[in-house]
Amino acid sequence: MDYKVFTRDIQLTEAIESYIEKRMQKPDRLLVKHEDLVSTADFRVSKEGGIFKVEITTHFKVFNKIIKVEERSGDLYEAIDDVTDALERKIRKLKAKLQDHEKDVQPNKTFKEDKNEEHEENFARIKRHDLSLMSSEEAKLQAEMLGHQFYVFRNSETDEVNVIYKRNNGTYGLIEFIG
Repeated sequence: MDYKVFTRDIQLTEAIESYIEKRMQKPDRLLVKHEDLVSTADFRVSKEGGIFKVEITTHFKVFNKIIKVEERSGDLYEAIDDVTDALERKIRKLKAKLQDHEKDVQPNKTFKEDKNEEHEENFARIKRHDLSLMSSEEAKLQAEMLGHQFYVFRNSETDEVNVIYKRNNGTYGLIEFIG
């Protein structure tokens, strides 16, 4: 898996880069037979106060899925270990669910950030999202993989825009718009 390392408020030493490369071999082995599935992966390391934040965002172009994992720790190497282990678990979960469903594969739809300065004063972040056709189960899986509380999608059964959301008790709800 090809990935890029981005840092903020931390110097990327050869030792850290080597350790990241070593730890990324583990999730990479899960994708050996499926090298064409991943379009991009970003490995972000930052330091906020005395806490290191490590985040990996992986885009699966064939399955139209994004996996995002994030860990924080006072020890950089511990945070790297935790985030790569979490990525490995999520890849295994995604592969298992996709093998169970054996659904048609769709090309990747990407997220685009809008850098329109007119909107920046009202919103911290603006994203444009292509509404992909998918089942409610796939949308639920996508929300879980992103770690989001809700996910907007176009339902493949009704061709309508729906929202799946995580409820306070841990179950999921589905909003179907009428009219």
